[in-house]
Amino acid sequence: MFVKYWMKSDPITVTPDTLVIDAKKIMKNNNIRRLPVTRAGQLVGIVTLAGLREAQPSKATTLSIHELNYLLAKMTVEEIMTREVITCTPDMTMEKAALIGTRHRVGALPVMQKGKLVGIITESDIYRAFLHMLGATHKHSIRFTLDNFSRSQDDLIKVLEAIRSLDGVLVSLTLVDDVPIEGRRELVFRVKDLKPEELRAKLESQGYVVANISTID
Repeated sequence: MFVKYWMKSDPITVTPDTLVIDAKKIMKNNNIRRLPVTRAGQLVGIVTLAGLREAQPSKATTLSIHELNYLLAKMTVEEIMTREVITCTPDMTMEKAALIGTRHRVGALPVMQKGKLVGIITESDIYRAFLHMLGATHKHSIRFTLDNFSRSQDDLIKVLEAIRSLDGVLVSLTLVDDVPIEGRRELVFRVKDLKPEELRAKLESQGYVVANISTID
C-alpha cells in the first residue's frame, strides 16, 4: 500500500499570479478542492477551496461593496496560499501518509519526487485505499469481529483453519489492539463463500467471542 498506487498523477496546478476567481473556476470545473501552486516548475504553495471561499482583502472592513468586489476580482492565489506545504513521496506507505496528514491536519499531500511535483494524495484517496485493504470493496463478503482476542499465534491459526474447513475465502484480516480499552484486542476479518452462521457456531464452539457479523451486498 504505497502512495504511488493511489495518488492522482500530474495534478492540476496554478501559478502564484492566478486570480482567485479563476482558481475557483478551475476547482469547480474539475471537481477538486485543492490546487498545488507552482512557479517555474517548483512547488511554492497550495490553496484549498475553503481558503478561496474565505479570501478577503486585508482592509475589507473599511471598503464599500464596490471597492470590495473590485479588490476580490484582482486578488491572486499568492495572497492566500499556504506556503509551508506538507508533502510526501511516491514510495511512502499509505499508513505514513495518513499519519502525516492527521498530525498536520491537512486533507491533501502533494507528492514530490526529486524536487518535482508528480502527484497529489487526498484524504479521499486514503479512504479508498484503506477500504480496499480492509476488504470492504468486496461485494457479498462477510465481516466478523472477534472480541477480546488472544495474543497467541495459535489462536490466529485456529481461526484460519476454521475458515478453511468451511471452504471459505479469506478476504482480509486485521488485529486491532487497545479496543475499546488498553490491553484489549479485536480480530477483524472478512470472508466470502461460506455461511456466516456456520462459521459463528464453529468459532463459538472453540471459545471465541463473536461480537459482530455484518455483510456487504
